[in-house]
Amino acid sequence: MNIKEISKLANTSPSSVSRVINSSGYVKDEVKQRILKVLEETGYRPNAFAKALHSKKSHTIGVILPKINGTSSGESVSGIDHFFSSRGYSLLLGNTDHQVKKELEFLDLFKEKQVDGIIFIATRFTPEHQEKLNKLGIPVVIIGQESPENLPCVLFDEYQAAKRMTEHLLATGKQRIAFIGVDKWDISVGVLRHKGYCDALMEHNITPEDSLFARGDFTHQSGFIACRHLLEHNDIKPDAIFAASDKMAIGAMSYLFSTGLRVPEDISIGGVGGGTLAEFYNPKLTTLAYDYKQSGIIASELLYQQITSPAQKEPPAHKTYVPYELIIGKSSESQPQG
Repeated sequence: MNIKEISKLANTSPSSVSRVINSSGYVKDEVKQRILKVLEETGYRPNAFAKALHSKKSHTIGVILPKINGTSSGESVSGIDHFFSSRGYSLLLGNTDHQVKKELEFLDLFKEKQVDGIIFIATRFTPEHQEKLNKLGIPVVIIGQESPENLPCVLFDEYQAAKRMTEHLLATGKQRIAFIGVDKWDISVGVLRHKGYCDALMEHNITPEDSLFARGDFTHQSGFIACRHLLEHNDIKPDAIFAASDKMAIGAMSYLFSTGLRVPEDISIGGVGGGTLAEFYNPKLTTLAYDYKQSGIIASELLYQQITSPAQKEPPAHKTYVPYELIIGKSSESQPQG
């Protein structure tokens, strides 16, 4: 498959196909969409070296992610790859294991590699991040955290989503709702989800109790340990547990089962994430489903806009929110009274 054959399938000229592939020159949007559709359907991948010579671009995108085997970051990378592979770009992945030092090193490395842009799946921002990003000189889009430097970022409304889950549990008659969160350096998860939970309780005249809060680290094991802590440190056990991730929610359920407690008959459970983990666990987990793949696609669109139109007067939107969905499973079903 070559450019001439692509142009025939897209019913346009080879020069138009070349301009789209190399991100050079104007092509009508209708024609551009036809070309992109054919490129995706045929799996056409232009020679990267030839493209670089022609356009003076590397046609590589650097992606920094906190954990390469994480469900959410993996889905985001899938969306990024889906968008950029059809446009002839390759990805360079930087796995940081949540280490700030590695994040800063990958920013330097990607600059050395002359990537055309960077997507940073972030869990925190430090002054070191801000200083590095200010000096980078490369288009950057953030996923998961709000950028203090007004860089384009793709977010989920963590606060409203957490309120929605808490309100659901309250609507099923629960009053002593515990929360399993994470460290506060993760503003989106550690702060905003917890604040949404607390505010929902207070709006129903329920004061959040310190004894009903435990901290995990997103893993099954930490959810198991946090749930044990909640039950061992409360004379009156919680009647529901809202965990800030599905893995922690399932870990909490595992602990409840190990003690002979039932879900949802004794304690209801809710999580955050969605996907197969929540869907196929028994009982099916109530969860806030986030479309992480779509977050990757949206971030890619924002980055591509910067790469292909560097002189545009209007910068991409600072904050773009991806919708979430509350999926109610058996883990939080209302129980008959009496």
